[in-house]
Amino acid sequence: MEQPLAGIRAIEVGGTLAAAAATKTVSDFGADVVKVEPPGGASMRRLPPFPDDAPGLERGAFHVALDTGKRSVVLDVETPSGREVLARLGATADLVVLDAPPEAAERLLTALERCEPAPNTVVLTPHGLEEPLSGRVEDDLSLFAASSRMRHHSITGEEPLRYAPQAATVQWGATAAAAGIAAVWGRRQDGRARRIEVAGVDALLGNVDTWFLIWQFVGAEMPRQGGQSKLAYPAGGYRCADGYVTFAASNEPFFSRLCGGIGHPELTADPRFASPLVKAEHWADFMTYLGPWLESRTRDEVFTTLQAHGVMVAPILDVSEVVQDRQALARGSFVEVGTPEGGTATVAGPPFRLPEAWEARAAPRLGEHTVEVMDALGYSRSEQVALFRAGATG
Repeated sequence: MEQPLAGIRAIEVGGTLAAAAATKTVSDFGADVVKVEPPGGASMRRLPPFPDDAPGLERGAFHVALDTGKRSVVLDVETPSGREVLARLGATADLVVLDAPPEAAERLLTALERCEPAPNTVVLTPHGLEEPLSGRVEDDLSLFAASSRMRHHSITGEEPLRYAPQAATVQWGATAAAAGIAAVWGRRQDGRARRIEVAGVDALLGNVDTWFLIWQFVGAEMPRQGGQSKLAYPAGGYRCADGYVTFAASNEPFFSRLCGGIGHPELTADPRFASPLVKAEHWADFMTYLGPWLESRTRDEVFTTLQAHGVMVAPILDVSEVVQDRQALARGSFVEVGTPEGGTATVAGPPFRLPEAWEARAAPRLGEHTVEVMDALGYSRSEQVALFRAGATG
């Protein structure tokens, strides 16, 4: 079976993590993705971690994981010659994903929109291409903060917390991928090329994790509810014999089921826990029952016992445990891919299942496909040498 995006060509320009995350999606589902990198390599190749903490352009975890199956071309798009090559390449593409500061992005968009035919373009910027904040530079941490989502990720009374590094940026890239594929489909329906702007803050504001709708309808900020809730409980993380479990069992019927599951069904009639307002005053009392029960049981025992009673509970796993989880192993949720240096690495598998649709292939070495792509664009070898000597390609 042919992969669903086979026959589609996407060009990635900018060398950023967000752009790489966007084009990984289409690459793994069969598109030909040409990664246009500046001389010296994309900035995301320099992002740690690196095996054994030994840095290298071919070794970074984000490069190995997000550049799967792409072809690498070294091209200085800040030079007139580089933009001419990009325009010729863009004329062969269905989609260009571009991440650059607004002024540079406008120059590249002008070159691409002169192509015949012009490709669909998806432009990634933190705040869009227009003032007043279009020139503001952000990173993963500040994007998360600017979208309001950091505020409610915290333990009550403590400072806000962040997601794992780059989670917000990868989410931004996923939004760009969806927009790009929609543009490709739209062009096949009406023949029109589209320019799409995907601002990082916009992408994060519209995610399910934002509390904008709650603020809109309630008219106030909701209290931060990270960690254990001592008002509506049990909710959040609780320690057991070998780690932590997380509960969402504060409301009925789950609270009554929990009381039965830990061997104290009489607590459902106890006046200390009879209503939400009264219950909020007696968290410590309830923990004299739940605490010892948890401390004498493993995460798996807690999960198995309380799931049998219909309680919403789950073990909190670390990365090594997720990779070895029996369900993940059965589904092939993680796969081995080749690395540019010839080894292998474990990466996340397909985000959804469609037979023979998804394949993660090795990430490219820097400039591995420059000559191949230049040949296909019709540049003679003497022209390629001249561009190389001028510093436009590498």
